[in-house]
Amino acid sequence: MNRSPSTPNVPDPTATPDRPSREITLEAADAVPKPPTPSKRHKTMVTLCLRYGSLAFLVAQDTALVLLLRYSRAHATGPMYLSSTAVCCMEALKLTVCALMLFVGEGRGTVSGLADVVKREFVEKPHEVARLAVPSLLYLLQNNLLYFALSNLAATPYKVTYNLKILTSALFSVILLGQKLTRRKWTALVLLFVGVTIVQSDKREDAAAVAHEETGLGYQTLGFMAVVAAAVTSGFCGVYQQRILQSSGTNMWVRNAQMGITSVTIGIAAACYKDRAAIAADGFFQGYTPLVWTVIVIQAAGGLNVAFILKYADNILKGFAAAFSTVASCVLEMLIMHFRPTPMFLAGGVLINVAAYAYNTSPGAARPERPPQPGRDSNV
Repeated sequence: MNRSPSTPNVPDPTATPDRPSREITLEAADAVPKPPTPSKRHKTMVTLCLRYGSLAFLVAQDTALVLLLRYSRAHATGPMYLSSTAVCCMEALKLTVCALMLFVGEGRGTVSGLADVVKREFVEKPHEVARLAVPSLLYLLQNNLLYFALSNLAATPYKVTYNLKILTSALFSVILLGQKLTRRKWTALVLLFVGVTIVQSDKREDAAAVAHEETGLGYQTLGFMAVVAAAVTSGFCGVYQQRILQSSGTNMWVRNAQMGITSVTIGIAAACYKDRAAIAADGFFQGYTPLVWTVIVIQAAGGLNVAFILKYADNILKGFAAAFSTVASCVLEMLIMHFRPTPMFLAGGVLINVAAYAYNTSPGAARPERPPQPGRDSNV
């Protein structure tokens, strides 16, 4: 039999007089699949657990946060807590977690190591902290707007309308980063805007009939305006942070700690200025209940979970998670808070979720003129 000279023969080392030698070609030997090593299998399993675990946590956290926050604002049995102080506590909790992670990681579990990190990344880099002050301030404003929105709007309309952050993020990406969007993405953005318009045109009679005593606007209108403002700040902050940090190799926990210091400082100052009379009369933690603390912890955990989402999950899985969270919020609010969506609201909600999924799963998206570095997290 003729054999190609490119596939030399390898004699069988186990050949004996009783068993003739077998000739094995190198090509055949290379074709035999090699079983994965235990270390590779373990790494793959860990990655899958982190990917789907972070997505499952995102769905549970996002759904629980919206419903519990709405319930804490609309069904309080005692004095109402101050949203400004709740946001401060959430930012302080995130900063504490980041400090602990730096202590264990770059600080090598020693106080002196943590002090070296603080000196190197904070004291010697004031310009980095100053650049992050802009998104820190806007994220602080965004969180206060979300508290205000859920004080005036049901959880499901809020959840559906907040998908506008996809539209604002896309527009700011085009303006600030030179992002080139595909035709499918532009179509998805148009459908998203149409869906939000349908949802907001469906005014419920009980919400539209009551006017705010200071502005004269309906509470649903005020809630919608707050959600739109939060979506704009969210879109701008994400793109701005991506732009100024796209060439930086800063550790994730260092970056979040840099933003956390600014957020806590500005948040405490804003709370003491805005609600100084209420704080002086009844204290910083007035109206706090176990439910309020639960909301604060869930919101802080969700902000820290973003890093794992961006690192281990893709856009298709994130699109499924966002849609499932919206559906779960609607179903649970119907069961717990007696929310009754109209056919127009359902039609707009379906259109928004389809548009969001189409945008997140758009294939062959053009790359930006200045591609950002991967692995950036959002401190939401």
